[in-house]
Amino acid sequence: MSDGITASDQPFYLKVENVDERLHVERWLAAIVESSDDAILGESLLGIITSWNAAATRIFGYEAEEAIGRPVSFLAWPGAEGQMESFLEKLRRGERVDHYEVARRHKSGRKIMVSLSLSAIMGPDGKIIGIAKIARDITERQIREQAMAEQGRLLHVLEEKESTSRAEMIAERKFRELIEHAPDAILQVDSTGSIVIANRTAETMFRYSREELMGNGVDMLVPDALRAGHAEHRRAFASAGATRPMGLGLDLLARRKDGTTFPVEISLSPIKTDGGVHVTAVIRDVTERKQTELRVRALQESYMTELEARQKEAERLNRLKSEFMASISHELRTPLHTIIGFAELLEEETGTTLSEKQRRFLHHIHTDSEHLLSLINDVLDLSRIEAGGLHLRAEALSLQEIIAESVNAIRPYADSKAISVREVGRLQVGVWADPTRLRQILYNLLSNGAKFTKSGGEVWVEAIVEGSSVKITVGDTGLGIPAEECVRIFDKFYQVGFTPVGVREGTGLGLAICKQLVEMQGGKIWVESEPRKGSRFHFTLPYSEL
Repeated sequence: MSDGITASDQPFYLKVENVDERLHVERWLAAIVESSDDAILGESLLGIITSWNAAATRIFGYEAEEAIGRPVSFLAWPGAEGQMESFLEKLRRGERVDHYEVARRHKSGRKIMVSLSLSAIMGPDGKIIGIAKIARDITERQIREQAMAEQGRLLHVLEEKESTSRAEMIAERKFRELIEHAPDAILQVDSTGSIVIANRTAETMFRYSREELMGNGVDMLVPDALRAGHAEHRRAFASAGATRPMGLGLDLLARRKDGTTFPVEISLSPIKTDGGVHVTAVIRDVTERKQTELRVRALQESYMTELEARQKEAERLNRLKSEFMASISHELRTPLHTIIGFAELLEEETGTTLSEKQRRFLHHIHTDSEHLLSLINDVLDLSRIEAGGLHLRAEALSLQEIIAESVNAIRPYADSKAISVREVGRLQVGVWADPTRLRQILYNLLSNGAKFTKSGGEVWVEAIVEGSSVKITVGDTGLGIPAEECVRIFDKFYQVGFTPVGVREGTGLGLAICKQLVEMQGGKIWVESEPRKGSRFHFTLPYSEL
């Protein structure tokens, strides 16, 4: 039999006729996920957590804001990280992982055991776009199973005893009562396959009386279709002599007296006796659990179907946005270039046609048009990045040359504010990057440093090789940034809570674009800053031989 449960090949679809109905469906799906007793997680193909329900918080101890955006490997029990990567490889190939029992780490540091079911999320084009994961806490179940295994072992010990003291007999009687009322059926089978011990739960589960069970072959509890090969399985297990615990992902069925079958999990423990190898079986009816898993699978299929539909709609809207941005690029930038061009021509006028006041007005037109063009370019750049329309062409570059060009580009503005711009240390190193986008990153960071630094201050650039990366730092002696602002400084449209007099506000996109461009080239970016002590923006890029 195959591992896990068997679901219909036909997914469960929801037909959504209008926006109101879609909102209702979205709220319904969200309610299902949030009310689930199992942790339901969404992950990217790189293993980054993208969604986290309330049950995930109860099971792992982390709030959603602590988990979303982090690699799922932070939940791995030490030493099991490689196993997670093997799961990701299976899912990227479109395979499933069903009811796999593994150890995970709770936020408190303690070990918990979970049963995982993972499946790939398919986009409308048939490509895999993400991963859905359901995790069930089975820690208490395994504790119970271990307890039952220990009970089975003690049962064997009691069977081997030929004589006991009166005190021991009282203890044995209590133990037998415990076995008799255990929640799982307990059978002991001798070397011929005959039942020699059966508890009360076995009578209830299989609907045979104790007299009907004792002395009869255990094969009568095996479904008809599987009975022929069961004797060989028993002999192979007795020869191996190893305990088989519950929860191995096997689909096992048992047969009642009336011929009906039901799903079970079985723990087997062999023990050698004078009469040969006896086997103790602890049998658990998992009908209710299997039914729950089927319901969860149906809900999951429904959720995945709706998610795919929403993904398709998002892609359609994203295409419309890209078309709009392409149109606005022409409609806004073209007339702005014309305004800037004529403003420059008029500013170069050497005659007396324009008065001083008119020249001042003209200068404002020119500078404000340049500023507006810069803002439009930022919005368009970010839109292209998010739509996947920005393609980088990485190559081996001389960092010194790129830094020199960027410093020379910012120097006129810095000179107008009496701010010095310096290149610090030896910059003769190579990086692997897109030259145009590296200049854009450096110019943005340098211009920000000059913008927020008072006259007489300085801005500098330095670099250092760290292993296989180059860390580049753009520092300044400016106003600095409070700690609470540093954690959000790279968010889209976010601007610090204060700016010096005379500094115009931008879109709040410059640093967000820098972050995207750095990460697209395999690096990372962060800031170190304190109020009135300046700022140091660091970012890394892959090292390259010159």
